[in-house]
Amino acid sequence: MAELTGTTVNTIRHYHKLDLLADPKRMSNGYKQYGPSHVLRLLQIRRLRELGIPLADISSVEDDHEAQQLALKRLDVELGENIAELEKAREQIAKLLQHGAPIDTASEFIDIAATMSSPDRSLMSLYSRLYDEATMAEMKTIMTATTPYDREVNDLAEDADDATRARLAEAIAPSMKEHLETNPWLLAPHHGMRGDVAMGQSAIIGSITELYNEAQIDVMQRAFIQVYPTLDVAEEHRERFTAFIKARIAEESG
Repeated sequence: MAELTGTTVNTIRHYHKLDLLADPKRMSNGYKQYGPSHVLRLLQIRRLRELGIPLADISSVEDDHEAQQLALKRLDVELGENIAELEKAREQIAKLLQHGAPIDTASEFIDIAATMSSPDRSLMSLYSRLYDEATMAEMKTIMTATTPYDREVNDLAEDADDATRARLAEAIAPSMKEHLETNPWLLAPHHGMRGDVAMGQSAIIGSITELYNEAQIDVMQRAFIQVYPTLDVAEEHRERFTAFIKARIAEESG
């Protein structure tokens, strides 16, 4: 019967345990004697399963036309959502193949993945989980605007000497200043953040220390110290930055 209905012996046994399929009588030699009614019932169960009806719902819908209609409408909605997700996944796969991007690249950055370092891609994957689409569009603009010194910072060894760090900080300071003035929300990055802001900010800070070595972080800090006093931003943004830093200090000391 398993072969006839395109199922397995174990599946049939499972249907017996769920009382979806009646147990057959046993012949004098002890073998189960399945008949046409079992085959037809098994085909009915298989049909319902093919449509996506859960096993737990089969008994409640098989003899109730109204329940069947409701179940089919619910399944139609679910299938539509699944199809949309699959189509989106296919689009993402096509873009990854087209640009030769690493498979873990966030969707917003696939077309520029080749210009990004592995830590940058990982950080943007985190950002894509934390921020809304508008904010991620702004982040993509920032990540697209590369400078001749980005590769050098990306390749900077952890034991880089002080002179190298100072030179690179000086070199990236102008682009950092431009980004902060264009997007002052970066001073206290909760603009467009979804969910728990404090948790998100802590995740970003923790990820930065995990993804970038001490020398790279030092270069970024030195550049920021250089440009912060000269930033042409509204006072409210400076106040938000001060509050952000105080909160981080309190969190660490607490």
